[in-house]
Amino acid sequence: MTLLSLIVVLLLEQVRPVRPSHAVELWVDQRLRQVMSSEAPTLRSAWVSWVLIVGGTALASMLLVRLLGALHPVLEFAATAGLLYLTMGFRRFSHWFNEIQAALRADDLLGARALLRRWVDEARADHVARAAAEQGDASSVARESIRLALVAAQRHVFGVIFWFVLLPGPAGALGYWLSGRLLQVWVREESVPSEGVVGEEPFDEQALAMPNAFARVASTAYRWVDYLPVRVTAVIFAVVGNFEDSISMWRARAAAAPESVDDTDRILLASGAGAMGYRLSIPDAPAGFSGLDDESSYEPVITEPELREADVNTLDTAVGLVWRAIVMWFFMVLLFYFGRWLG
Repeated sequence: MTLLSLIVVLLLEQVRPVRPSHAVELWVDQRLRQVMSSEAPTLRSAWVSWVLIVGGTALASMLLVRLLGALHPVLEFAATAGLLYLTMGFRRFSHWFNEIQAALRADDLLGARALLRRWVDEARADHVARAAAEQGDASSVARESIRLALVAAQRHVFGVIFWFVLLPGPAGALGYWLSGRLLQVWVREESVPSEGVVGEEPFDEQALAMPNAFARVASTAYRWVDYLPVRVTAVIFAVVGNFEDSISMWRARAAAAPESVDDTDRILLASGAGAMGYRLSIPDAPAGFSGLDDESSYEPVITEPELREADVNTLDTAVGLVWRAIVMWFFMVLLFYFGRWLG
């Protein structure tokens, strides 16, 4: 039932994708903002809120699906597929990537920047991506588009698949999706500068370094939730891409910040950059601000492989990497269920 739901949802999402910022997502985000504004900003209250939101909703979804399954298997399948359909999909971000790729191929740098700026605003991305959208050249726009796409693929596809398979029913997928929404609302809305600040007024680095309790909890919890999925994805990138360079980049970037615990995006992007053979800007924190690597002054502890600068053709390389990764994910899911069947 789980495997069939996954296949049906991925096929349905290609034909009729859920649009970004759909009604359910907007409603959830509004409720999360209300929780953040109604509670005193203490770590204890923030943790209680996070556990109730993520754990409570995941548990409720599991109980609902089991209740529907007791009534009829078709109802169980419909509920499982419906919740999975709302929480995952390539088309949530691929339209931005495809439009930027088309603009760069047409030598329309201004159009590509404008599209990237809109994507940055929607994703509430960091100041590096925003700077590329405001004043970057074609290479910068391509590089940051790939970076946003790899992170989005992990959050909207690979991570969802991992937890959907690991936990019963849609509980894992829904819990992972909610942890991502909490990261987006509690962390990114507080830390990312508003549109148009690049080149006008610099944002407050000190303020960003001292997030409130809700932001700290959302960031820490997401790091725990994504600890295994992001490492599985990083290994898959290495397997389906340039294995040696991918592992070398992973080791080099990990050694460069051994004290860093906010390594979710760092691991994913280091592995992806090495797998493709192209350089990406790699932060060491989920919010994308703390400890962003400065390539001009960066001195790796472990020698990194020589990577090329991104260009418009690199976008095709990134697409190929992601699709090979999704095929590998499905192969692993099939092996997982085959092993369970044999057991």
